Amino acid sequence: MRGGRTGRTAAVAVAAVLAGSAALTGCSSSGADADTPPAALLALPADAEAEAVGGGKQPAFEPSDVHLAVGRSVGMDIRVAPLPHGWRLADGGDTALLHRDEDAEQSTCPPKTAGCGHTVRQSWTATAAGSTTLSWRYVDFATCKDAQNPTTCKVLASKDVRVTVG
Repeated sequence: MRGGRTGRTAAVAVAAVLAGSAALTGCSSSGADADTPPAALLALPADAEAEAVGGGKQPAFEPSDVHLAVGRSVGMDIRVAPLPHGWRLADGGDTALLHRDEDAEQSTCPPKTAGCGHTVRQSWTATAAGSTTLSWRYVDFATCKDAQNPTTCKVLASKDVRVTVG
């Protein structure tokens, strides 16, 4: 396995730094305007880290915690590449607390170009006080009964983001 324990440790450390940054920046800016970055911005682990985790050693990445004020937003950057495995949103959280905003392309790489990936930002705006969890699954697309429904696929890894509004 490339990277070994050091690679897994680095991936966990990066996730922890991202989680800490999200918690610290959770009330710094408004996410309601499309030109304004989300108050909390995270990124799912890269495919290489997810592939290593998907080997069964540690099926879930550490959860991240985000604290938002009503009207602020949280964004998750997801790298989409033409691979047999990839990240899919499994649970968009409680719609009474978070409104799902429109996905936004973050890179110029054309989708489905051989050897090329692009980044999509999924974001939610806080609408009411409370707590909910956003969940992503790194899945094997070859096993999916429905490609758009990650619950029908073999899950190789997972990442949760706990969002507290208030």
